Amino acid sequence: MQVTLIFPPATDPRAPHLALPYLAAVLRRAGISTRLVDADIGGLLALLRPDTIASNVQKLKLRPPADMDAAALSRLVRRGDALVENMPRALAILRDPKEFYDAHLFRAARDQLRDGIRLACLAALRPIHYSLCPIRYDVDGIDEQSLHDLIVVTTDRHSNLFHDYWEAELLSGIEADHPDLVGISIVNRQQLLPGLALARRLRERGLFVVLGGTVFTKFVGKLMQMPAFFEHFADGVIVYEGEAAILELVAQLGSGRDFSRVPNLLHVRDGRVHLGKPHVEDVDQLPVPDFAGLPLQDYLTPEPVLPILVGKGCYFNECKFCDIPFINHISKKPYRVRSPEKIAQDILSLNERFGCRHFEITDEALPPRLLEKLADELEPYADRRLSFTGYARLEPGFTAPLCAKLAGMGMRKLFFGLESGDQTTLDHMKKGIRLEHVRPVLEHCRDAGILFHIFSIIGFPEETEASARNTLRFFEDNADVIDHPGNTFDIHPFGLELRTEYFANAGRLGLNIPPEALNKEFVIGIRSGWSNTRGLSQSEVVRLVKDYNEVLRRTYSRFHNSDLHLWPGFEEYAVLYADHYADRDFPFRTALPEEGDPSQFTLAWCPDALIESSGATVRIFSPSKMATVSERAYRMLASGTPRTLQEFFSECLAHNLAGTGDGAENRARRMINELIRVHLLQLTLSGVSTGPDGARLATEPRVRGANQLT
Repeated sequence: MQVTLIFPPATDPRAPHLALPYLAAVLRRAGISTRLVDADIGGLLALLRPDTIASNVQKLKLRPPADMDAAALSRLVRRGDALVENMPRALAILRDPKEFYDAHLFRAARDQLRDGIRLACLAALRPIHYSLCPIRYDVDGIDEQSLHDLIVVTTDRHSNLFHDYWEAELLSGIEADHPDLVGISIVNRQQLLPGLALARRLRERGLFVVLGGTVFTKFVGKLMQMPAFFEHFADGVIVYEGEAAILELVAQLGSGRDFSRVPNLLHVRDGRVHLGKPHVEDVDQLPVPDFAGLPLQDYLTPEPVLPILVGKGCYFNECKFCDIPFINHISKKPYRVRSPEKIAQDILSLNERFGCRHFEITDEALPPRLLEKLADELEPYADRRLSFTGYARLEPGFTAPLCAKLAGMGMRKLFFGLESGDQTTLDHMKKGIRLEHVRPVLEHCRDAGILFHIFSIIGFPEETEASARNTLRFFEDNADVIDHPGNTFDIHPFGLELRTEYFANAGRLGLNIPPEALNKEFVIGIRSGWSNTRGLSQSEVVRLVKDYNEVLRRTYSRFHNSDLHLWPGFEEYAVLYADHYADRDFPFRTALPEEGDPSQFTLAWCPDALIESSGATVRIFSPSKMATVSERAYRMLASGTPRTLQEFFSECLAHNLAGTGDGAENRARRMINELIRVHLLQLTLSGVSTGPDGARLATEPRVRGANQLT
């Protein structure tokens, strides 16, 4: 028997996902030949090939977007022409063991990936919205919650940015193995359109296709009523957990084909959808995940960062806004965990087999006591210099001694769900944490050298504006603990997930949900269109989030005066940066030094900016912003000469950059900080060692053909 397992677009392929390696490990342990295909990273890299970018530029010239004026189109084409030459360089930076850690080069490289994807979207015959941050894949006029729309869009090649890659390489490569079973794992909403389109193409070629992933676990009841879904997309759907299911499915394909014997399998028999007997995995008996066959060298990191599993579910399991309890509801235990000994064996095995030092623990929340036991198991292997990141709850179990022990294990960053800075709101959502415990936990992390991210949300049911403002106040009051380049945070609007306690009690809480928002087959959550009659309206939430972000940019201006974190916040990138800068200074900033700071710094125009000169005037463009300065000011700002703040302000006055007289320095500061915020200028402290050999990493512009004064 031959099995092929596929991870489809569209996510942000910084590292492999964990689902397929676990299935592969189970199958290979049973002697079943298994091939893993990451069509997510494969599809992205196909879009970013120089010949593909050049083709997309030509399409834009022949068929420019109707809402784009000639000047904007000209800049877009120039940017595209530069990308043809520079995209290989951008990808190389993300994989380079030195340049990856230059935050300015890193940002420029990620921005160039974004621009390449945007070109592909604009060149498509049908409006498509695909991005890595935020992760998105949408097609105008298509509602992925509607079965009808899914059936229509997955037959339209113009709605599929990856069509050419599939036809030229992916499909033929899969067929060449003659698989008896093809499994496709869809773990988030953004994979639905590409994933189901791929499933259809494979079934059209006569292959037996089974879908799986957490997305489908949310729709077991709906799928039981939808034989049409199986007619178009799959021979079966594995829900809940797939390890035992896929083993039995392979056995039935080999003889008997009695699919009723396959646990957790939805399949059609006699025109009706049937579900096999539910099965709950013993996570302690799972093998070490097997990443063999995945292109670890292709992911967008200089070293592999591999995901590992500690347990399934959540040990707290009570938050009203979270749907993890529903996803895990077939188990009598809210949290099933591997023994610390086996977790350590997993880590050491992956370290030896794949040369991986860096790991993301994928659990929803890591218990402090379990982490302590894991640290004890790994203590004899400290010379391997392992590093970790993971998610945790802000609870007093993270004591100072424990945080010190975890730092010794290699825990580099913890992602904490604060959710709210208001105790009444925390109690309302049954978060189970006390605000008086939060700052001590953050201090313990800081003192141990563990970085952290803080998630927060406003707009909860029945939340008042005063409550929401307490969340902002939390970040202002605790800036002395939080303000570090590697600490990150966010404030998001509340979204109503269907399979939660909040949704179950929507009426009692004063949440008005229009029936049409629910009258679809695949509704996961409701982001808009509903009203919170006893709390903040959606427009008020949007206003507050915008206002809060502006305040926080000023409060944390040294490192967070930007839409994206200067020190990358994504899990895989965060653990790599934290490990690299554990004993190095971080010289990059998002604002001018404060008054009285004697540090010298250099400014440079961002390497992916477009420069246009007209007489004595220079215009500098990022994809979304533009600035106009005199040619003298243009050259002065990015002279490359190290300067102190006072020296810089003197030059600004000499060039009349922000006028003269009272307030000129403050005006100049605001102007420069804004140019940095919108990715036109970049600032680096001088004389700071960041490389392993003590040498400064290069930050000079690297984009030929784009950043030229003409």
